[in-house]
Amino acid sequence: MLFSSRSTAQELHYADIASMNIWYNQSLKLDTKSDIRLNYRDVKYQSLVAFRTGGAMLNLPVFKSQQGSASQNSYFNLTAAGTFDQSNAGIFKNNTYLLGLSYAQQLSASQTFLAAGFQVSNTRSIFGSSNVTYPDQFDQYGPLPIGTQDPLRAGRSYSWSSLNAGISMFQNTEEKEWYVGASIRHINKPYTDELKTQANRLSAAFGIQGGLTMKSEFDQFGVYGLANWQANAYEYLIGAKFSKILSKPDASSEGNTIGAGIALRVHDAIIPNVQMKFNKTSIGIHYDLNISGLKASGYARQAFELAITQQLN
Repeated sequence: MLFSSRSTAQELHYADIASMNIWYNQSLKLDTKSDIRLNYRDVKYQSLVAFRTGGAMLNLPVFKSQQGSASQNSYFNLTAAGTFDQSNAGIFKNNTYLLGLSYAQQLSASQTFLAAGFQVSNTRSIFGSSNVTYPDQFDQYGPLPIGTQDPLRAGRSYSWSSLNAGISMFQNTEEKEWYVGASIRHINKPYTDELKTQANRLSAAFGIQGGLTMKSEFDQFGVYGLANWQANAYEYLIGAKFSKILSKPDASSEGNTIGAGIALRVHDAIIPNVQMKFNKTSIGIHYDLNISGLKASGYARQAFELAITQQLN
């Protein structure tokens, strides 16, 4: 019960931060192509607890002129997204909906941009224990077999809204791609309970993001990372990836690549992954190898993540 009450405002933690970077920082739309991004994540703790997270995101760049090319001096990006996060028994559920807007301004002829973005999100959280049986009475041997379902009538929902903002600078050329960003989420520190108590007020989450990819005629090598801080919680993730170019983009195709990488979420997991791109479709598969303190306690955690990005134009 205590664990569930503390989980109502948990942040989502993605392994494929390259495709879900806009969730952390609205300004990190690094190109001018419309796309749909899908993500599914499954986490299990030795079959005792399982959380499943799914998300969908639509990005629609808007240009000041009609050219709509990558060399455009400035552009807006509109984002609409939704996620769900729930336990396998349906006891805990979170649904979040997000709308975002960013603006990127070109700073130089070398395709360096400065961008700022804002988001508004709404989260609906529910803790429902209607399928859990609680004992009515106890004796010297423990609880009696006859029980009551959900005696506290906890199966109610509560919603709150958050304001998020982020800034970034990035460059994308034929030789290299890099970005740096900073963001703050839950600027308004929303209340997460009906009584609006300070103890259950959501703390602001601060984050920084960065990445660098070097490109050659046939290969690409990149490093990336992020850091998030919220109250006493933190997340540090760093990674590297290598991609082989199977075919280059041309008038009829966006090109094909295949690659692999590895990431480290500090004090939590080692994350090997494979990445594939076929024309306008990109696929990432990630698997968490638990290195946290839970493993030493005898609880093995497993996590699998599938990310798909479909370019629309």
